[in-house]
Amino acid sequence: MADEIKNENVKSELQKATENVATDLQVTADDVKDLAVKASAELKDKVSETADKIKKVAEEKIPSMDDFKDELEASFKKHANAKRVDMSKWEKILDDFENKNTLQVEISEAVKSGVTTTLDGLRAFIPASKLSLGFIKEDELKDWVGKKLNVRIITAEPENNKLVLSARDVLREEQEKAKEEKAVKIQVGLVTEGKVDSIKDYGAFVDIGDGVTGLLHVSQISNKRIKSPSDVLKEGQTVEVQVTAIKDGKISLSMKTLETERKERKEKQEHDDFKANYKESGAATSSLGELMKKNGIKF
Repeated sequence: MADEIKNENVKSELQKATENVATDLQVTADDVKDLAVKASAELKDKVSETADKIKKVAEEKIPSMDDFKDELEASFKKHANAKRVDMSKWEKILDDFENKNTLQVEISEAVKSGVTTTLDGLRAFIPASKLSLGFIKEDELKDWVGKKLNVRIITAEPENNKLVLSARDVLREEQEKAKEEKAVKIQVGLVTEGKVDSIKDYGAFVDIGDGVTGLLHVSQISNKRIKSPSDVLKEGQTVEVQVTAIKDGKISLSMKTLETERKERKEKQEHDDFKANYKESGAATSSLGELMKKNGIKF
């Protein structure tokens, strides 16, 4: 009986101890949960506070458009005025470009592949290929500095600030005009000197001045039979030619006719000299044979 009472007491004590431990454990878990929630809230507040501080600092350090309002207005005004000035110059440039006006400029600088100049206050470029009718070498460009040229605008792009001029176009036009003027004066029968410009298998082209050329056909080079024009002619050689025909702007030349004419004139002169000598000497003092021998005529 005493043992049963003792066991019951032990059991009761164990139950109380178990309930106390459970209670302690429950309190501890709730405390941990409360601490976690509280820490999370504090961390959130700190993060928010830090973000506000960063934003404030950034706003203070990064300038806005308002901070430069005066400077921007002044810059825009200056740019607008400059643009108006440039466009007033470009308007005249575009007018000259459209009407293909001839303008005079002075070369100011030699640069790569060309030269520069100023036209109505704007910088312009003239390519080496547009300086002359001939070929200009790179090392010859410096020799053009200071020279005045008549030019024409061939490219005008205000939006790209691009202005390109050409003297070659003006020179070619002047050459064509001079050629037309001379061609009008050329008539069939005209005898003139010219230079052999080029030689072909069928003849030679002869420049008779101001860029006017005519064809000297191989059959019209000489009374003698020749195989090739290059047998008796060379480029750059000065020759005397006669205009024998003009058709559709093409000029035909001949050296053969002049050779024939010279031969006929020589024979005529010899004949006239013979007659004169015969008349002066008289038939009584000179025989016909002697007169002919005197004038170089052989039987």
